[in-house]
Amino acid sequence: MEFENFLKCLDEIKSVNNVKYMETEDLADFNKKSAYYICKEIHEKQLTNEGGYVVIGLSGGKTPIDVYKNMCAIKDIQIDKNKLIFFIIDERYKPDDHKFSNYNNIKFLFDELNINKETQLYKPDTKKDLVSCIKDYNEQIKSMLEKYKKIDIAILGMGSDFHIASLFPNVYYNIYMNNYQNNYIYEDNETIRSLHPDNNVNLSLLNEHVYFTTTNNFDVRKRITVSLNVLSNSTNKIFLLNTADKLNLWKNMLLNFYVNPNYNLYPAFKVIDSNNTTVIACGHKNYSKMLEDLYVQKPDTLSLSSDNRVENKNELLTAVIFGCSGDLAKKKIYPALFKLFCNNLLPKNILIIGFARTEQDFESFFNKISVYLKTSLNSYKNLSVFEKVERLNSFKSKCRYFIGNYLSPESFEKFNVYITEEEKVALGCCGQKNNEKHKQVDATSQSPNNLTNINATNNINNECESSAPTDSLKRCPYSSGYGNTSGTTVCPHSSYHAVKSSNTKCPYLSSHANISVNSGCPYISHHANKYGNSGCPYTITRMLYLALPPHIFVSTLENYKKHCLNKNRINKILLEKPFGKDLESFKILSKQILEAFPEKNIYRIDHYLGKDMVSGLLKLKFTNTFLLSLMNRHFIKCIKITLKETKGVYGRGQYFDPYGIIRDVMQNHMLQLLTLITMEHPTDLNDKSIQNEKIKILKSIASIKLEDTVIGQYIKSNNDDTNNSENANIDKSKINHSYLDDPHVDPNSITPTFCACVLYINSVNWHGVPIIFKTGKALNNDICEIKIQFHNIMGSSDESMYNNEFVIILQPVEGIYLKLMIKKMGSEEMEEVQLNLSLNENNNNNKPYVPEAYETLLLECYKGYKRKFISDEELYESWRIFTPLLNELQEKNIKPLSYPFGSSGPQEAYDLIKKYYNYGKNYETTAKFCRKSSYYDDSLFDNMRG
Repeated sequence: MEFENFLKCLDEIKSVNNVKYMETEDLADFNKKSAYYICKEIHEKQLTNEGGYVVIGLSGGKTPIDVYKNMCAIKDIQIDKNKLIFFIIDERYKPDDHKFSNYNNIKFLFDELNINKETQLYKPDTKKDLVSCIKDYNEQIKSMLEKYKKIDIAILGMGSDFHIASLFPNVYYNIYMNNYQNNYIYEDNETIRSLHPDNNVNLSLLNEHVYFTTTNNFDVRKRITVSLNVLSNSTNKIFLLNTADKLNLWKNMLLNFYVNPNYNLYPAFKVIDSNNTTVIACGHKNYSKMLEDLYVQKPDTLSLSSDNRVENKNELLTAVIFGCSGDLAKKKIYPALFKLFCNNLLPKNILIIGFARTEQDFESFFNKISVYLKTSLNSYKNLSVFEKVERLNSFKSKCRYFIGNYLSPESFEKFNVYITEEEKVALGCCGQKNNEKHKQVDATSQSPNNLTNINATNNINNECESSAPTDSLKRCPYSSGYGNTSGTTVCPHSSYHAVKSSNTKCPYLSSHANISVNSGCPYISHHANKYGNSGCPYTITRMLYLALPPHIFVSTLENYKKHCLNKNRINKILLEKPFGKDLESFKILSKQILEAFPEKNIYRIDHYLGKDMVSGLLKLKFTNTFLLSLMNRHFIKCIKITLKETKGVYGRGQYFDPYGIIRDVMQNHMLQLLTLITMEHPTDLNDKSIQNEKIKILKSIASIKLEDTVIGQYIKSNNDDTNNSENANIDKSKINHSYLDDPHVDPNSITPTFCACVLYINSVNWHGVPIIFKTGKALNNDICEIKIQFHNIMGSSDESMYNNEFVIILQPVEGIYLKLMIKKMGSEEMEEVQLNLSLNENNNNNKPYVPEAYETLLLECYKGYKRKFISDEELYESWRIFTPLLNELQEKNIKPLSYPFGSSGPQEAYDLIKKYYNYGKNYETTAKFCRKSSYYDDSLFDNMRG
């Protein structure tokens, strides 16, 4: 490319919101245009700068290497190479000849340009110890700026976590911890120490030119970088973004900063705000136009909040509950729908159809579920009895009951006729009132009376039968007021009822007989035979909840697909666990499900993901600096996730015995909790990005070993002081009994009701950190908690000392607290205190409405969000982790250890956990120790990376 041709390209540069964008066709074009653009800037500045000197900052990484090679080949731009001053923007703390050294990767540029490395190049001396290296390079940059007064060009890129140079989020905290804490490199003065780390102003108060930073996400952890202030004060900043992924990352940064304007998280924006920033882009056609379209949108369309989707008001939601007579539907699903309905979180047009084999009429069915619905009404303290009854009756009017067989094609053929007609009635497209419609249909009966007025079509867009004038008077809610000429009638659409009218808009047109097909009603296609296929403006979403055993999933979905599927409906399939018993059975089940419906239609439920505290784990981690910075192997000793229940499984043995505790809670609930607290920050906040980060964690977990596992089975305790076993009203799962007492359990069963195991995440961030799972039935208390235990302070060898812990309690009540060590007043002794971080107690008088788990999941499904549901790939990886252990337990016929009902589990489990988790004990004195963080102790990491 000749320089004259390149100059023509400059006319195509577009400026969007303070940034100039030069777009290129492919990588070769990107490298050439980037090289010419940089050389042009150098040439122009040599013509205007005092003495002709130009100061250029070079970043490392792979992207600029080919750009620098092209710069060396340019001959048609006049540059005085003796007046070029280079400095390294950031460097890895490795020797100059190391393969990861930025200097080593770009030294060819200095050789090709015959740069005098003594006078024209400023770089860190990585042969020195770290502290000396940082201080020396800081003085070099100061000297350079004193001599040349400014930096003319800074060449930058952006990493996958939004870092630029080696300024990693959170910038302030990273710099403070590595440079100022304990006066490690620079003086830890009171001003810097007292600042809040999220304040953008803080960055300008970090006055040094060079800093030591660290990262756990990339090959070399220790970095040397010039400060964000130095980069921002550069005259021209050039970002090289040569892939679609990097451009998407840049776009996400712009969106994220709009919502959360924080330089600490998005340091590139401080560079942008300092003006004269250019992005050279490759990988997205019309990239600047796409960004322009983003900026002209209203502010709320740029928000990343999951609550901003606009509900389609012309929508019918049909919720079909397969297995509606079961406990799950009665106790969880219907109450959840009812509360969403009472809180106006569902569309106005909603239809709830229960599908079950139980032969009963609608009133009998609704009476059974109304027991649980009335319990839900207790939470509405401000409603009168009359208002509660009104809510219940209103919800009842939306419900239907259909008797059918999940394995019978005939049942689904009749169900198709039934559900289609009910949807028409719900939208007012047919002439029949809802309360005149049968609410229960027996699909197994051949009596025509049960299918009165049911149209056999499954298309809402088919024509509706026109009615006689006398019949129409019964159906139009304004029938008493409409007429051909009256202008004072009650019906608000009275003026549209004239036969000759050309602008008819009455939504009850189907009820007005003898209306002209040319009258202009938006629903006219349903009101005259000639226009039966013109279309309906309503969107119909069917939410199919399979509250069924897994072995019925496939036949139900296949029958529905074959006989009830309609291209004009949106179908969302909700599935309940278990999803198989091991990896092989899961793969078979998953293949069959995905043959019926694609993954985008499937919503696999883990109800723990619907809990309010669980859904808050991501925000808790990624919006609090101390957690975000400390959640890695350098600070965390171990993570212990505990899920204990006081109830046994008496009465549920038939379900529980084939699966056991590992399949029941470990493979699903506990693994999901682990992914949420250990995943990396997603590139953006959409469903796919969050799922991808969870999958990365799961893929990093090796299969669990038998030697790292303890299993148990509860027996009757000798300390029983109750005598309620003969009382029929007592829940026998709560009283002292043995697992084998359940009549549905094999007397020789070796199914575990308890398990403790240790697993590891083989990632850079979590390498070597033990993850402890402990769960069981019939234990000493009900609790689900996550304990994140920190390393002891370096220099302390007292193993009896309590470790700091960050504790998240998910049930029975939600809470967060921090375990700290403080000095007792008036004593030299130390004691443990628990700092309560929960705010619930302070809001008892004005608590906001918080949906329960199933409410949240149903609402998320309706809105189309999948972040709180489990993907097929997540399930594959979770079964991969546990299947070898499950197979080994079965093949070796390993008998679980016994533990008494109401105890804390087998002693062997305590012994296993104690190897990794410090329970601590009381102590009298604390040895003096050096308060130096293990943040710098990364020899293991360096050795691992080689």
